[in-house]
Amino acid sequence: MSMPAMTNREAIRVGLPIFITAINMRAGLTIMSPLYPILKEQYNLSSFHLSFLTSLSVLCFAGSAFLMPLVGKIGGTNKVIAWTLTVLSAAIFLRTVGNVPMLFISSVTVGIAIAVLNFSLPVWVKENAPEHSGLLTGIYITIMGTFAAISVAVAVPLAQATSWGWRLSMIPWLVIGVISSSWWLLRISKSKESGHMEVSSKFHAALFRKPGAWSIAIFFGLQSMLFYGTATWLPTILVSKGYTLGHAGLAVSITGLLGSLVGIAAPHYASKLKNIRTLLLLLGIMISASFAAVILDSGWRLVIWLLISNIGLSITFPLSLLLTVTRSIEAGETRSLSIMAQSIGYLMAAFAPGIVGAIFDSTLSWNTALLVPVILGLFLAGVGYFAGKPEKITI
Repeated sequence: MSMPAMTNREAIRVGLPIFITAINMRAGLTIMSPLYPILKEQYNLSSFHLSFLTSLSVLCFAGSAFLMPLVGKIGGTNKVIAWTLTVLSAAIFLRTVGNVPMLFISSVTVGIAIAVLNFSLPVWVKENAPEHSGLLTGIYITIMGTFAAISVAVAVPLAQATSWGWRLSMIPWLVIGVISSSWWLLRISKSKESGHMEVSSKFHAALFRKPGAWSIAIFFGLQSMLFYGTATWLPTILVSKGYTLGHAGLAVSITGLLGSLVGIAAPHYASKLKNIRTLLLLLGIMISASFAAVILDSGWRLVIWLLISNIGLSITFPLSLLLTVTRSIEAGETRSLSIMAQSIGYLMAAFAPGIVGAIFDSTLSWNTALLVPVILGLFLAGVGYFAGKPEKITI
């Protein structure tokens, strides 16, 4: 006799552990960007050095998929998540109490921890509620985006509130991390789970000979370059255009949150389309145009252009992941295509903050530096038109 199907409400209750995890999965990274002007003044760091704080974490994303077979030997999925959350909390603690070298060391540790969680949560969903994977994935991605936006919004007010400076901005996320990891450690201590996380070691190397696979990987890379290359500097750019640092952080936070809420429904509706290549083309043009408007405009209207760019980026990210599913034939190929896309894509993205920062350092003009996302958006449109083909990539 088969078990009755799980209802959506039951699935949401089952998904509570990963929802708690998702709260921690972006704040440790996104909180740094509004603090860059403070760190630059306090430690006399160049824009390139500051961009490296983001790039280090993104580089860890690039290699994460190939490390997962080793991580899986720690134990089952629950154990991996519990200990990874503990490592993430420890990294934020070291950042809070450490010096400049510790800022960079903690960025590496935060990047590795978040990368492992990025891979582990889909595995957890597949193991615990596979028939509700879309629902749970949508919820935890929304939670990630929401708390990332909150971290950006509160970073500067907390940094300016006391003599603790920017270190106080880390405290809420350290507390949340400690509570979350403690809850998970208590949970696994009561669990009888044994064995290891199921991570296939097979990779379909033939994908490297497929133009379709490369188009998806480069599309993922371009949208990641756009996100990390701009998110790193947007608060600083808004300050250069007359915003206070607090208002700049709030503008980036609100537009990012609204963009993520719009983007979360994209995979559901896009999956109903037979062909999304025109949609990807238009999204790339929209993103490029919005950053061109940021160059040319000023004042309160900049919030409108940031909102448009965030909507575009929030839609292209889940669609880039959807492409790895819709253009592959079986699950093993999907995993291989996902590894290829994310590894190449995040490797590309790691250079974006440094490129934008280096252009500013050499020209002392953020408008000149913003030409980078304008150009990347146009490339995204062109590559997206090929990546969005409906044909399957056969191996």
